[in-house]
Amino acid sequence: MPDDSNERRRGTTATRRAILEAAGAGSAVGAMATLFSTGAAATDAEPDPASGDDDLFAVERTGEAAFPQSVASGGPTPAGAIVWTRVDEAAYEAGADVGLQVTPAPDRSTPNDAADFSTADTEHFRVPAAALSPDDDYTLNVDLDGELDADRFYFYRFVYDGDASPVGRLRTLPEPDADPDRLTLACVSCNNYLDGYYGAFGHVAEEDADYLLHLGDLIYEYAGGGNVQGRGIQLPSGNGVAHTLADFRHLHQVYRSDEFFAEALSRHTLVMTWDDHEIVNNRWWNYEESYPNTASHPYGDDPERMRRLYVEGIKALVEYLPFRVDYDPDADDLHDRFRLYRRFRFGRLADVLMTDERLYRSPPPEDAFGQRDTATPPSRKVDDPDRTMLGTDQREWFLDGVTNSPATWKVWGNSVLNAALKATNLGEGGSFYVNYDAWDGYEYERQLVMGELDREARSREGALNLVTLTGDMHAYVAGYLKTDYRELEQQAPFPGAEASRVGVEFMSTSVSSDNLAAQTPTPPELEEDAVEAAVESQNPHVEWFNWSRHGYTTVEFTDDEAIYTAYEVDRTVDSADTPKRLLRSYRVPEGEVEIQELVGSPTDVTSLLSGAADGGLTDTEGGPPDVPDADATPTTEGERR
Repeated sequence: MPDDSNERRRGTTATRRAILEAAGAGSAVGAMATLFSTGAAATDAEPDPASGDDDLFAVERTGEAAFPQSVASGGPTPAGAIVWTRVDEAAYEAGADVGLQVTPAPDRSTPNDAADFSTADTEHFRVPAAALSPDDDYTLNVDLDGELDADRFYFYRFVYDGDASPVGRLRTLPEPDADPDRLTLACVSCNNYLDGYYGAFGHVAEEDADYLLHLGDLIYEYAGGGNVQGRGIQLPSGNGVAHTLADFRHLHQVYRSDEFFAEALSRHTLVMTWDDHEIVNNRWWNYEESYPNTASHPYGDDPERMRRLYVEGIKALVEYLPFRVDYDPDADDLHDRFRLYRRFRFGRLADVLMTDERLYRSPPPEDAFGQRDTATPPSRKVDDPDRTMLGTDQREWFLDGVTNSPATWKVWGNSVLNAALKATNLGEGGSFYVNYDAWDGYEYERQLVMGELDREARSREGALNLVTLTGDMHAYVAGYLKTDYRELEQQAPFPGAEASRVGVEFMSTSVSSDNLAAQTPTPPELEEDAVEAAVESQNPHVEWFNWSRHGYTTVEFTDDEAIYTAYEVDRTVDSADTPKRLLRSYRVPEGEVEIQELVGSPTDVTSLLSGAADGGLTDTEGGPPDVPDADATPTTEGERR
């Protein structure tokens, strides 16, 4: 497969700035900038430079009336990004061009409302009227690749018929050979609109992060009354689950209309992969009949209808998300139509590889009754060598990307849990995997991938610095990736167990989607310690497991360490003042496969702001550490437990 150093869209032609730089630079940096630049696809608009004195940029009104889903950015490259908006149907005028203004942000912490588009540094672009069309549901993706400088924050806004959009902020990638001091990712997953509010996104918007990493289930296909006030959805088709393009578009509109979700997307450039709910729950690829399959949709066993469901769901994704992927709407085969897996290079500090674990996966195991994804031992072996999660091409691309990466950190954007999660079968003895929809249902390929990465690490006589970032399970997890989880003696804390550690895995819980606590009447604070202890005792490779709370995580990478920090945010409160709590923080030293606990008991961040801590933080000396700032990550040795 081709090297995807940044997000890619179909139609790879060198951009204007990349051509000029390569022609005049004569340096390795200039040559690399050309290699990793990409052109626009048919679905993206390429803007034309314009004068700031043009009437196109005359602003008569500011606000969200003409731009009901605000703005967003994604698909970063060293020379730009894709910026997105949607014009309200009532404001649309056929034949009207769109103005786009972009200006450097003075520093990384400047809020979007501080943007000044009257400075001499502001660049103005004209987007042709043909790029804004009812055929794409009035959405607009504008590719700025080749127009901006590397490793910088920019403010941007659209102007349409006198209306100015809300202001967004984007960030370009560093040059491939740059040495950034740090990379901070705000990580989220699983934000079911029906299940709760998005206070977590409000806090994510305030994070001092470089990018927003979404690990799957950005929308859910469901309609209904909702579990909290004001969160109901009625689909155009009238069905309880998405059936049509209009249904998928409506879902994107509803989700993107949430104030806090819109703030997070306007504040941080998006890097994402999907899981299942962006199309339909628990989906896989039927290799025997060559069509996408599921047991969770009325169309599940109808090949033509399932193909059409995917075509329409993917079209809505491409319309509503600013991401740089291979997309050919005219291709007959779904695998040729849409390729989501891709790589981002953050200079020499980190490579982030985002994988697609739905479009290529074969069916998960089934039990004696033909049911899949059950928490009982399946009759079909989980280590069937014919079962795949990634498919051959993507697996080879991933292994090549990790083993040949020159970056300090190799970061895997992985949508379902890779580490094993087992439970004891009290009736028959032994243990079984809890979730066969995750990598536990694909044991053969997991061992193949981890074995190859382990061999590479051994050949280097050092750690690969592999950090896997995962969503899906609506839980926080901190644990180790291993070559084999089947035999108890191969697990920690037994002697020699560390030899099979390949990397670490950090999971982000759900923003709002129901978790274990929502499925039991017992108050979560009474049960979560017992659940955590039971899971960790049966899975010694898991350092921390919590299936009772909602929120988000951050992961910061430097040359010396990776820091994972987990926050809880109450999904029942729809307010900018929704409390958040610092739950746990872990450190992974560069060159070691070791998880070191920094903060180990819940801290009320809201209380910290007023000087009171809710939770007993202690350091290695037994005394309380300094109270951290609300969004600070404790990293000193004195704060490590």
